[in-house]
Amino acid sequence: MTEDGKRARYARWEGIGVHAIKADLLAGGHQLVGGPPAVRKLAWEWVREKEAEQIKQPEVLQLKPNVYGVGVDLKELGRRVRRFGRRAIRRFKR
Repeated sequence: MTEDGKRARYARWEGIGVHAIKADLLAGGHQLVGGPPAVRKLAWEWVREKEAEQIKQPEVLQLKPNVYGVGVDLKELGRRVRRFGRRAIRRFKR
C-alpha cells in the first residue's frame, strides 16, 4: 500500500469517525472499511492510534448525565483545581 493510499484512507476514516470504524471492524469490516485483510489491519492500527490520542488528551470539564439532563462533574472539577493549586504552589516555592 502506498503512502498516498494510506493518507487517503486515513482522511476518509477521520470523516467517518473512530467509533463507527471500530464498530465496523468488530462486525467484520466489510461496510465502511472494506478491502483486503491488510486494509483492515491498517484500520485497526488507526483506531488504536486515535484511542491512544484520546487517552492522552483528557477533557477539561467532564459532562455527566444527571437528573436534569447533562451537567458538569463538580467533584472532578474540584480535584483538578486542587491538583493545579498544589502544582502552582510547588513551583512558586522553588
